[in-house]
Amino acid sequence: MRLLHHPRAGLAVRTALAATLAWQLALWLPGETAATYPYFAPLGAVVGSWSTVRSSVRNSASSLAGIILGALLALTAAEVLGRGFLVVPVVVFLATLLAGWRVLGEQRTWVLTVSLFVLTAAAAHPVRYAAAYCGLTLLGGVVAIAVNALFPRVPLAESEQALQQLSSTLADQLDDLAEGLRRDEPPSAEEWRDRVHSLAPVREALRARRLETEESLLGNVRRRRVLEPVRRQHVRGVSLANLSARVEELSELLVEVQTRSDRAVSLPVDLRWPTAAVLTSLSALLRADAADEQAFRDHRDALRQEVQRLSAAQAAAAYPDAMAQQTAGAVVTTLRRCLGSLGPDTGDDGEAVAPTPWRRPDPVLPGRDLRARTGRWVPRPGGSRRFRR
Repeated sequence: MRLLHHPRAGLAVRTALAATLAWQLALWLPGETAATYPYFAPLGAVVGSWSTVRSSVRNSASSLAGIILGALLALTAAEVLGRGFLVVPVVVFLATLLAGWRVLGEQRTWVLTVSLFVLTAAAAHPVRYAAAYCGLTLLGGVVAIAVNALFPRVPLAESEQALQQLSSTLADQLDDLAEGLRRDEPPSAEEWRDRVHSLAPVREALRARRLETEESLLGNVRRRRVLEPVRRQHVRGVSLANLSARVEELSELLVEVQTRSDRAVSLPVDLRWPTAAVLTSLSALLRADAADEQAFRDHRDALRQEVQRLSAAQAAAAYPDAMAQQTAGAVVTTLRRCLGSLGPDTGDDGEAVAPTPWRRPDPVLPGRDLRARTGRWVPRPGGSRRFRR
């Protein structure tokens, strides 16, 4: 049963359905060409079956372009050079050059494959073979695109998993930083570095999932049903991405100043525990169930209170010099930015500092429909505009 819920299961079902339909359609076509080479139709369906409608169209078009180029190259070379020994190396040489055309993308290998097949496997009827290869592959690709359009898939589960992974990694990072601040003797620089988690790969995985989700909405006839959960995931992803950037800043700062080495600047002792309390509260918020709005709100309020206590302690602390005061202020400001990364509803007490978003707060895909319906420009978040009639 677990296999049925695997992301590849849906793609496998759609691919099998498209290949079966394409094979049956090829058998129904009149003429000797389709009857002789019906297997090219399911081949085109397999090539054109991808996770989204847009990727199916893109890869079907690229593969068909490569097939046509390879067929034309082989037919032209055979007509000019005949079928002697010299034609094979010439075709392979030219096909390899054509395969480097960036427009073909991942389907560039079709140029070389088809040119050799047309040249060697279709010596008796090369034109008919090439026509069947191109035409029936096109038929299979169209069938694959139609199946993807009728049964679209939006990878909400994978996007949610990527969000959970980034939340968990951030929470682990914050817990490790908090534990280091609570120690009687500050960790060494090497120990601090061991506590620093690599956030960039997890953040990049989340970005890739978000792009895949947005692409899945293009050409999706059922996308209106999932626009709201996609929007929620997008906004949450922006929040976590901004928060991860702030946590990276804080980690680098603590590694720089909070070590056992003889440094002129360090976080005052009476600020370490309040800072650790903020980190622990933020970690608890990240581990909370985002679907439970009341629990999430309670954790957010607790975090805001801890930030308020830290700000008060930072204002009342005694510093040996201005550099130490600036260091403490930098830590507190970073934590306030972490609070601001959680969204505009973190309170109106002035503790939250909103960072500059690194991505637009709402998906832009629905704007195309709005432009077609209305036809004149309206403001978008962030100052850009879109056309509305």
